[in-house]
Amino acid sequence: MPYSNDARAQLLVEAEADVRRWCRPRDQWIGGNRHPDTHWLALFTGLVTEGDAHRFLVTFQLTNHVIWRKQAVAHAIMGLRAKPTFDPVIDIPVLAGQLSTEGRMRQHSSAASKIATFARPEADVFIWDRLASKSARHRDWHRAGRTGWRRLNSLYRKADGHDYAAFWRACAQAREDERQKSDFRAARDRLIADFRGGAGGAEMADPVHVPDGFIERRLLDKLMFAEGRWIERYRS
Repeated sequence: MPYSNDARAQLLVEAEADVRRWCRPRDQWIGGNRHPDTHWLALFTGLVTEGDAHRFLVTFQLTNHVIWRKQAVAHAIMGLRAKPTFDPVIDIPVLAGQLSTEGRMRQHSSAASKIATFARPEADVFIWDRLASKSARHRDWHRAGRTGWRRLNSLYRKADGHDYAAFWRACAQAREDERQKSDFRAARDRLIADFRGGAGGAEMADPVHVPDGFIERRLLDKLMFAEGRWIERYRS
């Protein structure tokens, strides 16, 4: 990546700290009024109410300019959890088109991927996000041997809307790249060890419910979000 070592180190520190902040024990609040990731990991294994769906949508900033049919969202969450098999590349775009809101039909890729992250923590889900897309596109640009910077503000799209499959492939490649870097591996391994030791409460200590891959993906998600924000701030 085209960052100085100091810039990358700071972005990774921020990402690791953000994973710890959001994956804290379930009974601890974020900022006084938002549930941590562990709350949704536990809740999404059972009954999800309309009120639960509303709080989830608010927590993950999915309510701007959108009026959700929250009971339908609650049913979608439980339906996703109950599926006997789940392939994020196929099933997240389907869910994105089915999530119910007032007004015109929209493709809710962000909401679908965030729901799937907590309803199916065992699955290889990457969260659809504008800043993560910016990071992924810059990674592709430099991986191909190109130099310098370019404006990469668009989401991954194809003719009929969002291209989640292309975004997923870009994030999967970013993960493979990060696995080759000792600083990322060290941060990932610290998180896994600390969470298995109880730092995130019972949910994060359970490798059956929350596999190591979930923790690794949360770190990657936070890192790519931080990268995208850095790119937007300094290079757009």
